[in-house]
Amino acid sequence: MSSYRSEPTGRGPRGYMEIAYSILSVCLNGALKTHVMFRCNLNSKQLHFYMDSLLAKGLLEKEREPPSAKVEYRTTQRGRKYLETYSALLEMPSEDRGVERPPYTQQASRG
Repeated sequence: MSSYRSEPTGRGPRGYMEIAYSILSVCLNGALKTHVMFRCNLNSKQLHFYMDSLLAKGLLEKEREPPSAKVEYRTTQRGRKYLETYSALLEMPSEDRGVERPPYTQQASRG
């Protein structure tokens, strides 16, 4: 089992970096396209976009064992570096803890 989480934040809409992180973490030990699609909660169009992009950037590679027609996708060394870097970013504090922020106040409506 890997130390990378397949769902890094778990809230709100996901951006490119988070989806790429999910795909790369699913493909660490190799995965079929269908498995990636379901585990990362993507539709077919999204899956093709992200997989093509990650393949072009060298973060993901295709593997096919000759008698089988199935293609397995595997995270490359460069992709593993992406996972490490993104994980480190997630661990950084998102807010300064020593700075107090003023409470939210709703402006009075003008009528």
